[in-house]
Amino acid sequence: MAEVADNTQDERTVHPQRILVLRDFCTRFRGSACDRCARACPHGAIEFNSEELPVIDAQTCTNCGICLGICDAFTSTRVTMIDLHARVRRIALRGEDVVITCKENIFPGFQPAANVVVLPCLATLSPEFWTLVLAENIPVSIAGDLAYCADCDRAGEFGEMLFTHAIATAEQWTGRKVGYLETIPEKENLVKDLANPEGVDRRSAFTNLAADVADVASGKRRLRNSDVLQQFYERKERARARARLNLNESPQFNDFAPEGHTKQTMHPKRRMLLEAIDREPAIAPNVPVVISCTDRALCTNALDCAAVCPTGARYPDPADGTLAFDARYCIGCGLCVSACAQGAVQLIEESAEVFLTEEAGCEQA
Repeated sequence: MAEVADNTQDERTVHPQRILVLRDFCTRFRGSACDRCARACPHGAIEFNSEELPVIDAQTCTNCGICLGICDAFTSTRVTMIDLHARVRRIALRGEDVVITCKENIFPGFQPAANVVVLPCLATLSPEFWTLVLAENIPVSIAGDLAYCADCDRAGEFGEMLFTHAIATAEQWTGRKVGYLETIPEKENLVKDLANPEGVDRRSAFTNLAADVADVASGKRRLRNSDVLQQFYERKERARARARLNLNESPQFNDFAPEGHTKQTMHPKRRMLLEAIDREPAIAPNVPVVISCTDRALCTNALDCAAVCPTGARYPDPADGTLAFDARYCIGCGLCVSACAQGAVQLIEESAEVFLTEEAGCEQA
């Protein structure tokens, strides 16, 4: 039986490992023709209900997570992209390389090391996620036998195509590389030499164990190569980065707005991209983005475009009620184009340099 969940429902206790739909981030039910999630699902588990909201067939869904990498309207009951990025950052703060693999490469009895992140499918991660990680100069690699993708019941070859495209895109944008390991690091066992002292006497094994424990206790092991990296990330914690981005998602009083206030909603993938550009502004010219643009000669300030904007990128200026626009929030959904009776709005492709301008907007004279 198909069903849809939105961000007003809490089903985690009933379905601890499900993928949910967040209506606040879906543009289809607002009138767009977007169907990327349904086209990307390798098992055809996504349809649309009478409200045009995505519906997930729980019997067909394999929880591969491809839809999470495709659209912000999907999230997991277990972990979010923000959670994953926070974990990647914690690994880097320990001075370790980050290794990302999929469940298909984890066999029964194998215990991956603490620096290994295991996902249902690597296609769970979007280009924006990889871009942020690379922009932060975090050493990251994927690991495992990619030949398993062809026979994967969870995502199949389509998953491989999507994650390789996401990584290639991020590498092109940042000029940095994601590494590859054929072998997944295994969890260290500090007492293995004592249990199996082959090739070493027990006294030497105990001495090595004591040295390892001392290193762990003193922090030398986990920070052995990370003095500079540690200082870098401590200076650039997420809260400070978000403050620099000056993003505002709280309702703001606005006498010219129909309900007396305006609200802007930042999509997670856009937030990651903005944070990556904030950390590494030099990559902005390499990143193409689609945003809406207004021909002021045709605009009559009817604000129909602002009324349908799902993110609040278009809104009446609180000072005088004229159309204002913040490109950072624009996701290029095109709803404003259809809403404008004067034909004053169109979608254009720009580089992410548009996010670095003071006004962060687009106008045509």
